[in-house]
Amino acid sequence: MYLAGLEWVLRKAGHSVVAECHHTIEVLPLVERHRPDLVIIGLDGVDRQTAGLSARLRATSSPLGIIYILQPNGGFDFNEIPKLDADGLLMDGISHSYLVECANAVAGGRKWVDDHILQHLLTPRPLPHRAPKLTGRETEVAGLVSRGLRNKIIAQRLHVSEGTVKMHLHHVYEKLRLGSRAELAWATFGEASDHLGPSHKSGL
Repeated sequence: MYLAGLEWVLRKAGHSVVAECHHTIEVLPLVERHRPDLVIIGLDGVDRQTAGLSARLRATSSPLGIIYILQPNGGFDFNEIPKLDADGLLMDGISHSYLVECANAVAGGRKWVDDHILQHLLTPRPLPHRAPKLTGRETEVAGLVSRGLRNKIIAQRLHVSEGTVKMHLHHVYEKLRLGSRAELAWATFGEASDHLGPSHKSGL
């Protein structure tokens, strides 16, 4: 039923679903067979197999946009995200509109991450001491910056001044020990891939 729901949402948004699978091991053969433009994969955690999955998929079908849906309690660590080499990141249980927005963005060659996963992943889990957490507004600003939006556009979206956006971004940098927009984007998405083109076929 879960896959049927995803398929219905994607088809309604104008994408055609060419295949679906129930286990990660089935993804590569299906991508080789159908050559989709997008693939959406649910993950519980990162291991040796999943860490190199994106590279194997792109070697089979290029250009290919790769979206991962992560479990909230899957044990993901911030440092593991670049290993996924994802174009889009979603938290399981997200709304239909987020799924469509992510699929459309990745289909257009852009990177996309939802704000909930940004909060979940960019806030390190405490080890010896509790790390500072991003506020809700800081999470919003960090998410929009990571999607490539400039301060002026972010200010318009959030109905605040550019100065307020800069203040929140400064706090994000301090809390996450980052030095620039580029570092924030890299930390969120891994290294950018600029060879993706528009797509309308998806694989689940």
